[in-house]
Amino acid sequence: MDRVFSCIDKTINKSAINQFVNFLDNFSDVTKWFMCSDYCIGDKNKANDVISFVLFPYILDFDEWNGLVNSLQKTDLKHCRNVSDSFCKFTKQGFFFSFNFILRKKNILYRWKDKASLDALLSTYIDMTKRWQITTPNNAESYKEITKKLQHLQNDSKQKSFNYNLFGQVIIVCYLAGYLRYLLLKEKNNIELFSWLSDRDSITNWKNGIYNEFYHIISHCICENKLSHDRENKVQDIYLEDVQNNLFYDGLNRIADFICGGLADFNYETGKKQYVLLEDVISDNDFLIILDIMEHEVARITHHKTSVYE
Repeated sequence: MDRVFSCIDKTINKSAINQFVNFLDNFSDVTKWFMCSDYCIGDKNKANDVISFVLFPYILDFDEWNGLVNSLQKTDLKHCRNVSDSFCKFTKQGFFFSFNFILRKKNILYRWKDKASLDALLSTYIDMTKRWQITTPNNAESYKEITKKLQHLQNDSKQKSFNYNLFGQVIIVCYLAGYLRYLLLKEKNNIELFSWLSDRDSITNWKNGIYNEFYHIISHCICENKLSHDRENKVQDIYLEDVQNNLFYDGLNRIADFICGGLADFNYETGKKQYVLLEDVISDNDFLIILDIMEHEVARITHHKTSVYE
């Protein structure tokens, strides 16, 4: 995973990091943050595989945030005929920041769809959480439960019907979510509470929501290696155990849904696009970053009238 981290971090730490830090400076006193996300992966009717994350400062409670978004755009993209002008303007006013990843057919993350790689990764995480039971006795019971879930998944993986493709998608999404948590903690040292509120789909539903365990392990490892134990310990993470029945952030997730949908529709080979979303939400947006995940590198894409790679 070090090579993946290096490729993403190297690209982020060009002009993108300045945009992100400038955004964070507008909320210097805010200590509670959360992140919504949406995905379009493997849809043959879409031009691109896209994973979108949106980071929010907790400056409104969830009812207020949802009420605000619903007043601007009432439905998700798949039920929408028109994107309102007020919603488009809202996405560029700096109340949230979006990181988006376009996954090429061959990219540095797709080795996590290989059976041998995933089997090895799962074994590593089982051994790791067993060690944590000893080295972190205060959380031993919690890590014991995680180990049991991972071992159960390992047993399931021996079945012919086991879905390694979906397993790989879970790891990819959790890694990117973990990286963004790290990036937020690195650039903002007063974070006290953080939560990742994912869209409800096959990734979050898979194996009784085991994505939470992978996200916890991956984000913990990144922060322990790149930041410090004390820095991460200052943050309380809130995890949703029953994501299917948690509807309190649906309106907020609509923002990630629209951004993800706009990027998924855009064909970088032919220029075919979802005009309104690309021009009025994505292009020239100071609070939105797009990273192109390729076979050997990661590049940033900026949208003006044409796409420009950095």
